[in-house]
Amino acid sequence: MTQNRVINALSYLSILFLPVLFPLIVWLLTGSNPEAHHAAGKAFWLHLLPTLLGIGLLVILGVSGIYMDSLVNTGWLAVLLLAVFGIIAIASYLWAIVRGIQYLIAD
Repeated sequence: MTQNRVINALSYLSILFLPVLFPLIVWLLTGSNPEAHHAAGKAFWLHLLPTLLGIGLLVILGVSGIYMDSLVNTGWLAVLLLAVFGIIAIASYLWAIVRGIQYLIAD
């Protein structure tokens, strides 16, 4: 159980040193350990979320820039989407740190 706690905590805390790669490696290598496999999968998707949202943001801004006639409207859309992206990215980062600490201090 202690080994699972450390692996699970490192999967989440890897957002500080190796965000997507470490949980992916743990997720792929822990097929026989369901608890570590599940935690690493959740950490992987939590770390990947800001990247996917950033790509979606770029696609939305690119498409809206093509179809909107006003540069001002595209600018406001960009500011709004960047604010939403920033809030979600910071929340994801903080949640990963909180979950990692929770695994470390769990009894």
